[in-house]
Amino acid sequence: MAHSAEPTTEASRILIHSDARYEAFTVDLDYMWRWEILRDGEFVQEGCSLSFDSSRKAVAHVLSHFKRQDEAAQRPGDNSAEIKRLLQSLGTPIPVNEQNDSTKNELAQPE
Repeated sequence: MAHSAEPTTEASRILIHSDARYEAFTVDLDYMWRWEILRDGEFVQEGCSLSFDSSRKAVAHVLSHFKRQDEAAQRPGDNSAEIKRLLQSLGTPIPVNEQNDSTKNELAQPE
């Protein structure tokens, strides 16, 4: 788990959040608090804060974003790829790639 230039030991890590999917730890480096978030045991985010309380608030903020993403991924139709697929299946034309200036305002037929 060597994601940081700061050497830390397991004993110095303080668990500040734990649920079914996410864990977050913080470490006091004397001049700041370094925190990291794990999703399903894999590193996903790190940051630093000036105090223990501010690191807990920062982690809570990041986790709320991740959890909204998780919820959106579970709902069909909330993802742009799914919406695009549904529109194409209905025969909605796809805009031409804007790199082709000569046909920029024309519509392409669905694939």
